[in-house]
Amino acid sequence: MFGDVPATFAHATSGNDGAGVIELDEPDQQPAGSHSVVGSSSPDPIEGPDEQLELVPGAAASGDDADEPTAGAAAPKAKGKGKGSKQAKTTTLRARVTDPEYALPSPELLTRGTGVNKARPADVDRIKRLLEETFGHFGIEAQVVGMVPGPRVSRYELSLAPGTKMSKVENLRKDLSYALATTEIRILAPIPGKSAVGIEIENSSPSIVTLGDIHQAPPKGSSPLYVSFGKDITGDVVGADLAKMPHLLVAGTTGAGKSGCMNALLSSIVLNASPDEVKLLLIDPKKVELSTYEGLPHLMTPVVTNMKKAANALGNVVAQMEERYSSMEIAGARTLDEYNVIRRKRGDDPAPYVLIIIDELADLVMQAKADVEDAVVRVAQKGRAAGFHLVLATQRPSVDVITGMIKSNVPSRIAFAVSSQTDSRVILDQNGAETLLGQGDMLFKPVWARSPQRVQGAWISEKEVRALCDASRSQREPDFDEDLLAEPEPAAKEADADFVDQDDRLGEAIRLVAEFQTCSASFFQRRMRVGYTRGARLVDMLERRGVCAPGEGPRPRNVLITDADVPRLLAELGGELVGDEADAAAETAGT
Repeated sequence: MFGDVPATFAHATSGNDGAGVIELDEPDQQPAGSHSVVGSSSPDPIEGPDEQLELVPGAAASGDDADEPTAGAAAPKAKGKGKGSKQAKTTTLRARVTDPEYALPSPELLTRGTGVNKARPADVDRIKRLLEETFGHFGIEAQVVGMVPGPRVSRYELSLAPGTKMSKVENLRKDLSYALATTEIRILAPIPGKSAVGIEIENSSPSIVTLGDIHQAPPKGSSPLYVSFGKDITGDVVGADLAKMPHLLVAGTTGAGKSGCMNALLSSIVLNASPDEVKLLLIDPKKVELSTYEGLPHLMTPVVTNMKKAANALGNVVAQMEERYSSMEIAGARTLDEYNVIRRKRGDDPAPYVLIIIDELADLVMQAKADVEDAVVRVAQKGRAAGFHLVLATQRPSVDVITGMIKSNVPSRIAFAVSSQTDSRVILDQNGAETLLGQGDMLFKPVWARSPQRVQGAWISEKEVRALCDASRSQREPDFDEDLLAEPEPAAKEADADFVDQDDRLGEAIRLVAEFQTCSASFFQRRMRVGYTRGARLVDMLERRGVCAPGEGPRPRNVLITDADVPRLLAELGGELVGDEADAAAETAGT
């Protein structure tokens, strides 16, 4: 990476537009021997004491601050450190989990890069001269006025003579590549917010950006879905909150860096969120891309590799989303944060975010296009407020995979290197991805950005991913939703009261309600290890049988039975129950 710049023409600028920019002057404008060191900006290293930080249960939080890190839970930032000094270690970044016995995996499990590779001053001088000469050959008066060194590419900023058309500059991409003897360059004509043209050129000695280099505590006010993606051209860390995006499309050719991006994304979730805060549905048609995450306690189901089961899971997730919206309507909540405040006040666990990741959308669409596209579009259209979010990845950015309906409802995009301008326009609605270099070089365009940002994606090794997952798996077993992979229930059956009024564990639910004097879907999730959908249906069945009162907004349901009523209720249910439940009901009635 270009770091030190010839002392004869380099000095640093400051200000909003000049941060990290090296201005290039003529040799006679600075005295010989003067130096200004310009370093790439980077996140403050996270430091803390060697002992583990105190864990504060998230369930104790309330109000608007419920999702904020508790004071003392975040590791303090390091003060200025001299060159070569060792970085202090920390065991966890923060503790906003609902289970005080669950500790977030330590960022110490991540490795850091070897540092910045500095370019030779002669290389910077040579590129400056070649750029100005090449523009001159085509009748364009240009002067290199600055250079921004990045981990993978450096951007040279040129001032053009008045009256120069930007279209004329854009047409010189291949000529500039030839003159500089490089594979691909990217032209920004103009640089957004500046009266200058940018020429991005690959560094002769690029730096590797690792997840350990960029991982940091999520900003205050972010959700547990905060993800670190990489570094931009100035060396600043690029991260984003998936809950605000609210859905993400990732596309690029084989070897461009898509798999590395997905690993960085999932590893960030494991580092930042507990299984109580985020639930994951991972769909992996290739069967090998996401296998490392098998058994993670955040998973709603085992990693789904069967396309029929994947279509079922998506359909059932839509049903769960609708159930959550119904509960939010009753509670009078418009967002997941508001809903969780109400749930905490009535003694229920907060509802988690649900993140659905499809690693190869093309394979899934080919086998079940109608069902998959309908479910994806429904989650994309309605999921944000209820906490349901999508990450769709594909190596085939074609219109038959990324359809118009999917594109219009998945607004945030990451484009890796693609083979043509057509593919770039499918992903980003503009050219640019065809000039990327591969191996993590990407264009990131979140929903709030007007133009894409060039980022060098973070890399994490398979060994590090396994270590993070092992640290999480060692603390808790996954709580799979056994109903999620089943065939979605037809609408006609859902309307049939006899069909939805039976459950082979209804007797168990009655005994638990009588014993604990509480009745809610989340209560059955915890006590009976069932999914939310099944728990909600059990509540409805018990209400129809007079076990609990109808819901009254956000307040808990009143339980209308005691232990003395259990034998009678189980005897009445004897004809509906099967197996062990039927035997238990008969024994109870006999006594």
